[in-house]
Amino acid sequence: MKRKVKALIALPFVLILLAMVAFQGSKAAGESGSLVLYDSAKIGVVEKELTFKLKAGINEVPLEEIEGLKIAEITLKPVDEGAEVLGIVSQGFNVKNVFEANIGENVEVKLKSGETISGKFLGYKDGKITIQGDGYYLIDPQEVAYFKASKLNGERKAKTYAVINAKEEGEYKFKLIYRVANIGWGSRYKLYLGDKAFLQGYVLIDNPTNKSFEDVDVLLVSGNVQFYQPPVYFRDMMAKAEAEVPAPVKPMEPQKLEAFYLYKLGIIDVNPFEKKLIPYVSQESEFKREYLYESYPYTRQGDVYEIISLKTDKVLPAGIVEIYKEMEGKNVLIGEQWIDHTPKGDTLRLKLGKDIDLKGETKILEQKNYERSTYYKVEISVENFGNETKEIIIRHYKWRGKILSSSESPIEETANYVEFKVTVKPGEKESVTFEYEVSY
Repeated sequence: MKRKVKALIALPFVLILLAMVAFQGSKAAGESGSLVLYDSAKIGVVEKELTFKLKAGINEVPLEEIEGLKIAEITLKPVDEGAEVLGIVSQGFNVKNVFEANIGENVEVKLKSGETISGKFLGYKDGKITIQGDGYYLIDPQEVAYFKASKLNGERKAKTYAVINAKEEGEYKFKLIYRVANIGWGSRYKLYLGDKAFLQGYVLIDNPTNKSFEDVDVLLVSGNVQFYQPPVYFRDMMAKAEAEVPAPVKPMEPQKLEAFYLYKLGIIDVNPFEKKLIPYVSQESEFKREYLYESYPYTRQGDVYEIISLKTDKVLPAGIVEIYKEMEGKNVLIGEQWIDHTPKGDTLRLKLGKDIDLKGETKILEQKNYERSTYYKVEISVENFGNETKEIIIRHYKWRGKILSSSESPIEETANYVEFKVTVKPGEKESVTFEYEVSY
């Protein structure tokens, strides 16, 4: 039979060992619990209730599902009286000895590409893992996501366990809370334009880890949750920003929690190395075609965009919107853009393309810098080079600025921007002048 060789390349791997473990105390029986995901960070927080059968005195209870996680981010607390958690221990092992103990045994290797290879582990050849399965495989260890082995060499003991003191023998309930890095969620939208606009929103859950979550109650947090990052993270982000050329400047209804929104997705399975796209919001509504000029607090000329505007029936988390238009019975992709978190009842405006007959210009007539504030006097004008009269929305990003006066009444104002509407006849120019102050 022809033998095939596969040499694979990539990043460091996590070794997962499945073995029988002997501990003082018995196996934990658990409930599925909850999984909280964030769109502002790649992190998941798991909370579940476990029941341990303990003997009187000191017990060492295996916590197999949290092996490989940071124990500083693990919480185990008793629900019932009579038991006390004395600590959580994470023990290492000799990887070389583990491999040697499994030479000649059947193993399963999961690659970072998602492929799974099963067969007899023959050892190492030229620094690569050698497996005889349906073919002969040479695998670079750095491409391995996990290596499922059947034997541990030496003491058969789980890597991570809790030390618990029980007053008397019996069953005790505990609450386990821990974090899983790299798992997260985001939003994706499809907007179909016909006589009306149909918007379909999806939750995209991405679990690139080897952790499995079965029948978990999934909660989604939308908003900029602040997680600690080491100084090197911010240094790298600053270096990246300096290197970039700056641009001209069906779940339940979400619950508002502090500065965040909480979405209850329901009970689902989240499997290892899995991405899951789940529809969660949809609306059909009237829409308007309009024109938009976006302005910033510096002098510039810019394009005016044709846009569509529609009112939102529900809160929309930030995400990417794909825009489709029906043409000859087919849905044709005509645009794609990012939207920020949009409140229920707000106006969602999406760009379709530049209007070549319209040009906008921003002039900073006056700017005064004070110790704790900056004053701006701005003139924005739009000129119509076409043959039709058009209404244009002027949006100026004032970044928490407070409007002091304006030549036209704003049609909308938020913390970050103010909008005016002007009607411009063919061959003419219309302007808006206003003042505002940004406090620090």
